[in-house]
Amino acid sequence: MIMAGYEWAPGLLGKDKVMPFEHVYYTGMVRDNKRRKMSKSLGNSPDALALLEKYGADGVRFGLLSAAAAGNDIVFDAPFDQKTKSILNESQLCDQGLRFCNKMWNALKLIKQWELVDEAPTTEAAEINALAAAWMQEKLAVLQQDLTEDYAQFRLSDGIKRLYKFIWDDFCSWYLELVKPVYGSPLDRATYERTVDFYSELMNLLHPFMPFVSEEIWHLLRDRKDGDDCIVSAVPCSSSVQPELVEAMDLMNTMVTRLRELRAEKQLPQRDAMEAWYVQTDKAGALFATPGAKPLVCKMANLSSLTAVTEDPEQSLPVMAGTEKLFLAYTEEVDVDAEREKLIQEIEYTRGFILSVAKKLSNERFVAGAPADVVDRERQKMADGKRG
Repeated sequence: MIMAGYEWAPGLLGKDKVMPFEHVYYTGMVRDNKRRKMSKSLGNSPDALALLEKYGADGVRFGLLSAAAAGNDIVFDAPFDQKTKSILNESQLCDQGLRFCNKMWNALKLIKQWELVDEAPTTEAAEINALAAAWMQEKLAVLQQDLTEDYAQFRLSDGIKRLYKFIWDDFCSWYLELVKPVYGSPLDRATYERTVDFYSELMNLLHPFMPFVSEEIWHLLRDRKDGDDCIVSAVPCSSSVQPELVEAMDLMNTMVTRLRELRAEKQLPQRDAMEAWYVQTDKAGALFATPGAKPLVCKMANLSSLTAVTEDPEQSLPVMAGTEKLFLAYTEEVDVDAEREKLIQEIEYTRGFILSVAKKLSNERFVAGAPADVVDRERQKMADGKRG
């Protein structure tokens, strides 16, 4: 690789760059799920070509990289046959990588099938799309910063997991659903171009981990000139200017999730638009004063209306989203005491969860001795508990 770098790097990266890399990273030992070193003599190593055939090169790369925690051995999850005791050419991690590739392909197909017009069909659609784009720009800026830290500390497994969660949850499950036009309606061209830019940037960030699918999607997103390839493209530098927007969008996401869960619990069809209310607080007032916030929640939760109230409305079901209280119209008789008890139990559970995580994080021996990714997960649990 070093000799190849001296030979071809100047032509690919410029004469002032004679080496494509400055650091060499040694992985840990690859072991089976019984923590034995994989070797041909033990017969505990799956057939790499069979894995590639089954999951694809990027699926296998995902499986290995997500298991390669910095400073630790790689425990590959290929199982053993219970009868023959021989290792099988299977891996849940690689299968997760394959499904990740399929998810990105489906996102590409969704984007490419949209009908485009010059202007957004409605004012509400324009506001939602502008708010979604600003939020995605903020999230990308934070993602770039986190990935830069992961690279600096050689935490490659954290990097691929971070990208997986971002692309699957933030981009596909949230952003694309926000800007996706109502069935039969078109999308404004400006939102489409921003979406293609976002997806291109994500493929750029994903490329070192999963080069084949990212390169293919990169070229299918838009027409590109010869040589304009993902592998040699520069990562756009995003800067965070509205960090409070991320917090606001997280709250809206929580509201939508809680309302959907309430519908599912009461077996209310998700396809039916329903009336809803929220208790007027300073936080809720500031949130819904943001252009596009209220129509965004109405669209994602399929609400016919969302109105501020100071008292509990009749014939409604309460639900908590963080510290904010919402109500969903419900014509059946409500057992108020039972609903109150359920909310109290949820609050007590959350308090206990936060206290248990806080106790663990206050233990200096745990923070100093545990792997960094374990400590980070506990801190994320704390943040999620406080937010939910």
